[in-house]
Amino acid sequence: MESGALKVLDVSLYPRGQLITTLARWTSFVLGLLTLIVLWSGPRTRAAPTLAVGAAYVVFSVVSWAAQRRRRSNAWKVGHDVADALAVGAAAAFTGGFESPVWLLLYPHVVAVSVRGGLFYAMAMGVLDAVIVTVLAAIGDQPFGSIHAVALLFCAFMGGTTSSYLHQVQQRLSRVNEELSGANRQLSKTIEAQEAAGREQERAMSRLKDSEARYRKLLEAIQDGVLIFQDGRVAYANRVAASMVGETPAGLLGTEIAELVAPEERRELLEGYRRWEQSAATAATLETRLRTRSGEPVLVSVRAGSTDLEGRRCVIATLRDITRERRMEKEVQAHAERLAAVNEIANAVNLNLTIEDIFAVVAEETRRLVPFDRLTIALLSEDGRAVDVVAVGGGAGRPQSSVVREDVEWAFRRPHAWCEGEEKPPGVGELMADSRMAAVATVPLHSKDRLIGSVNLGRLRPTAFSALDLAVLEPVAGHVAIALDNAHLLEAVRRRGREFESLLEVGRSIVARLELKEILPLVARSVNRVMGTSHCLLLLRSGEDLVVAAQEGLEPAVVDAFQGMRVGDSLSGWVIQHGQPLAIPDMRADTRLMFRDMVEHFGYRSFLGAPLRRGAECLGTLEVVTKEVRHFEPEEQALMLAFADQAAVAIDNARLFAEARSNLAQMAEANRRLEDAGRLRQQYLRNVSHEFRTPLTVIKGYLEFLREAERVSPETQKEILGVMGESCERVIEMVDTLIDVSRLEQESAARSLQMQTLDLRQLSEASVEPLRAVAQRKGIDLGLDFPAEDLLVQGDRNLLHQVVRKLVDNALKYSSSGGRIVVRGLVQGGDLALEVEDSGIGISPEHQTRIFEKFYVVDGGMTRRVGGAGMGLYLVREIVRLHNGSVEVRSRPGQGSVFAVRLPRKPPATSATLARA
Repeated sequence: MESGALKVLDVSLYPRGQLITTLARWTSFVLGLLTLIVLWSGPRTRAAPTLAVGAAYVVFSVVSWAAQRRRRSNAWKVGHDVADALAVGAAAAFTGGFESPVWLLLYPHVVAVSVRGGLFYAMAMGVLDAVIVTVLAAIGDQPFGSIHAVALLFCAFMGGTTSSYLHQVQQRLSRVNEELSGANRQLSKTIEAQEAAGREQERAMSRLKDSEARYRKLLEAIQDGVLIFQDGRVAYANRVAASMVGETPAGLLGTEIAELVAPEERRELLEGYRRWEQSAATAATLETRLRTRSGEPVLVSVRAGSTDLEGRRCVIATLRDITRERRMEKEVQAHAERLAAVNEIANAVNLNLTIEDIFAVVAEETRRLVPFDRLTIALLSEDGRAVDVVAVGGGAGRPQSSVVREDVEWAFRRPHAWCEGEEKPPGVGELMADSRMAAVATVPLHSKDRLIGSVNLGRLRPTAFSALDLAVLEPVAGHVAIALDNAHLLEAVRRRGREFESLLEVGRSIVARLELKEILPLVARSVNRVMGTSHCLLLLRSGEDLVVAAQEGLEPAVVDAFQGMRVGDSLSGWVIQHGQPLAIPDMRADTRLMFRDMVEHFGYRSFLGAPLRRGAECLGTLEVVTKEVRHFEPEEQALMLAFADQAAVAIDNARLFAEARSNLAQMAEANRRLEDAGRLRQQYLRNVSHEFRTPLTVIKGYLEFLREAERVSPETQKEILGVMGESCERVIEMVDTLIDVSRLEQESAARSLQMQTLDLRQLSEASVEPLRAVAQRKGIDLGLDFPAEDLLVQGDRNLLHQVVRKLVDNALKYSSSGGRIVVRGLVQGGDLALEVEDSGIGISPEHQTRIFEKFYVVDGGMTRRVGGAGMGLYLVREIVRLHNGSVEVRSRPGQGSVFAVRLPRKPPATSATLARA
């Protein structure tokens, strides 16, 4: 059978990866050496550092090779790969930097390590090589360094992806081959065991035939006894006949015939003797029991014939002791019956491959061989530490209990018999599942040299089991052990088939759904159905918190307790934190359990949890609990893990579907915003045209007035020039705003900032001062509210001036006479806050989220009167964003507004660098 067994494939991907790495390393070394020889006399080559790098690399290579010869270690391999990259980078740096061709050796380096190490390792080495190339490019001021860095990362990604895929293929092929090989070996062993059982039966039948032959020869060799009777008395007895009754031949002379037989057979013998004499027959045959001196009768076969002796009629009786013969015949018959019964048991258990049927056959057929009142079968658990005792037959009703193996270890060592009055072995009552037993016999169950349990017989009366009983039970136990092992294998195969069919069916149902609210309850129900449980819980990870996503069969108090649990808490948190399945027969004894009181209150015992893994990410946990002790087998754990993987895929697909749907909604919203932006742009053009036309119209009107007027008083002329100047300032301000917006929207805006340390109080005072005249003309109180401490911030002085001016100018526009505007500075944690509060008309809530958008102008009579192009607040937001800050508004219609700007607070600068606004 071994020649036909499948062999596990010898996949040599890893040695090939090492060979590729070694060839690449030494080829790169030779190429690097040739390059150094060519560049040795170059003007940018520094000989001493280059030699030092080469010597250090050679020394490290020798040390690494010697260390790996003594003991293989991944650390040396990783170190050698890093040393290769650093050596190439250093050699390139000392021979011309980026202009040196030495750094090109990083390409074969990253490809070689990618083939051997997998995606993660390849990307790590790719990042190292990319950093080296970037540094060389930066030193040599080469603009294409980043392109080569990206190319190296791409090579690492492609090589690592290919390597990881090949590794996965290798692992899957190895697992499949191992499973097929194990199944083939198991089948071979089963067939060999069945063949061995057949040979054992043939040897038993041969021994039986030999025994019968020996018995026949023994019977043929027995000498007969002879008695001669005259007148009803013994006239002669030979030595054999005398020895049968324990007398001497002389002692038997004169003994009456009736005195030779047992009292209970005398009457029958005398009547038969008289009938024989009256019939005048010459011969007769009968069987009777002779009385012996010891009191134990001897069964003899008598052949009698009449003759004349000395002129008198006499009877010559030939006696043959058939006591032993009859006993041997009975024993042979009993032995044959036992062998027949054993053969029937073997045939029955081989035909009935379910464990239930095997138990029934054992109980029925064993009773024919050995009388008993109680039969149990003790089966070892998978780990061999616990024993499950099953009572069968005799109306036991198949009760099952568990005992500790150490308490009944004596029953598994050898066939054992105990009877009341002897020293009682420990755990007899538990082993028999009945404490009333007065006699017990146990025989170990061995299958393929592996102990799987014992078969145990008990009697209520103190009738001991004999050695013959144990000998009869041994072959029965052998057949039962093989049948149980085969039944377990068949049941496991059928169970796995049913489980995978259910898993496939459930997986199809789950994957077909794309809504989480439909998937999660279906997962919980399906797990309970496949695993044969009633309590299932599905937790999803949200940051470091765990959320109960679905459950079935759990009490509401238990569900509430799981709300708010974090990663790492209790058994569920452990599964998510470590990304590994966890099976616990009795979770009350586990120190990681958090809700011990609740578990004991509701009677939960066993726990099985599997992580919902999607790549390297753990989405949550899928777990079942039982209210009875259950040892989850490795196959069940693998099934649970497979189900969790399918559920993770379905959940991830549902999330992707939700994300895609959200993206579609966002795209629709973006399209709507684009339409709004187009509409706002048109409105902006109208507003800007209006804003430019108004001051220009004023200027033009006054110019025409001055040109046509014959005489204008100095006071009027001064007033007209003041109005024209304000109009010009308004036009210039709008132009500056448009220029600033255009500059801030460029990608290089952040790099053009002129950052310096500014005092927020002085900055605000300088910004507000030009606007005080406008506030006085409108009758508005404009004040500042700052703390005594310095409020120092890093920023561009001109841009931050615009922020303050725009916010104060906006407040002046929408505040009426008698109002108040306050510019306030605050410290909020690690940030500084600048607030501009007014008592103007306020802003409706529907406009507050959009007033900082470009071109957005709030409709309304007041807005139309004060004008505006929708660019001021947008400019404020963009300037604040460039300073890594934020701006918001708090307002109620008719109660004024507060515009708050938050800027990150930097450590205060020295007095020499402090710029005063």
